[in-house]
This record gives sequence, C-alpha cells and structure tokens, in this order.
Amino acid sequence: MAQFDLYPYDKSGSRVAWLVDVQSNLMDTLQTRIVIPLYPMDSRHKLIRGLNPTVDLFGGMFFLSTPEMAAVHVRELKQPTGSLFEMRNQIMAAMDLLFTGI
Repeated sequence: MAQFDLYPYDKSGSRVAWLVDVQSNLMDTLQTRIVIPLYPMDSRHKLIRGLNPTVDLFGGMFFLSTPEMAAVHVRELKQPTGSLFEMRNQIMAAMDLLFTGI
C-alpha cells in the first residue's frame, strides 16, 4: 500500500466510488489507513474550492470529499487500480485547508 493509491469502493448503498489512501508510507505497520472518499460529480454536492479537488478517472469526473476523511482497516482495501500521486499537491493542500484553515 502506498500513499495516494486509489482503491475501488463498492459497499452496497454507498455513493462512494473510490478511496484514495493519504497515509504516509512510514506508517505501514498499522492495520488501518487514512483514506479520502471520491464521489461522482453531480449537482447535489456543493464543492468548496481547494477542499474538494476534482479528477477525471476512467472517463468520469469525481471529487475528493476531504471532510469525510476516515480510517479503514487494511483488509477493506483490495488491489489498487491506480494512483493519484500526480495530485499530491492538491490533496495535501485540501488537508491543510481542512485542518488549519489555510
């Protein structure tokens, strides 16, 4: 498991499509990982610039719901299907905005 790996999420009844792992690789002995859920873009969500980065994945537009960041057990994360490493700066900025307001 690597920071910014992208995992499919298919829990019944959930609108979450993906989870991105944002936990440092240095914490790989823990049995949990901190993830941010990704939702499909639609008009129901009011996005906050800087807090909800958007990304085109596999032909669809998704946004990171940074305020819904959570810990999940590693067994819930199957094989990664990609990486959002190229969005590292945007993701870290969104977490900074959430935690520090800047």
